[in-house]
Amino acid sequence: KQWYQRRVRGLACGWSIVLYQAVLELSTAQNPTYVYERCKVALKISQTLALLEILHAAIGLVRSSPMTTFIQVQSRLVVLWLVLDPVSEVHGYSNVPMMIIAWCIAEIVRYWYYALSLVDKVPYLLTWCRYSFFTFLYPIGVSGELLTIYSILPIITATGLFSLSLPNKWNVSFNYPIFLMLYMAGYVPYLPKLYMHMLKQRSKMLGKAAADGEKKAN
Repeated sequence: KQWYQRRVRGLACGWSIVLYQAVLELSTAQNPTYVYERCKVALKISQTLALLEILHAAIGLVRSSPMTTFIQVQSRLVVLWLVLDPVSEVHGYSNVPMMIIAWCIAEIVRYWYYALSLVDKVPYLLTWCRYSFFTFLYPIGVSGELLTIYSILPIITATGLFSLSLPNKWNVSFNYPIFLMLYMAGYVPYLPKLYMHMLKQRSKMLGKAAADGEKKAN
């Protein structure tokens, strides 16, 4: 597990770099316009490497559900690579740094939790943060994702980005704005279920952490 420990520490550092760059840009320029431009390289690398988390969940390296992990990872990758990155007009919208910072805090806490759990040295405070911060970071992050998708709809409708109209040699059509609207609608059925699942995990893991703390104290 040493290679996994090195990897999660590296990702915690990677997300810390993204957070530092985003906060620095906001504090110095006080303008969200260049936040994404400042941190996009580290953000793309860190978020894309999250694809491995699906595999890690599937083979039991982490306690997360593979399906839950897939849903979370794919939604961020869609927003990052297919929504935010190709449409520079929305980079300055306030929901973008809001979303990025929420992602960063969640991932920094999560990866340090994973790293320390491998050596059985997770302090209760970190466990509490791991299973409590989602209560506000998840709504902030998801709101940022949906607002980002919604904000590009008029732009991609006008430009035809990623859309394919007839006639063409493949004889197929694809309307990217409609696809994104359906994708946004897809958030509705799984968001409450995912949130309730995480609340159950919070109760379970915090109770276990408290019990383990009492055993060590005795």
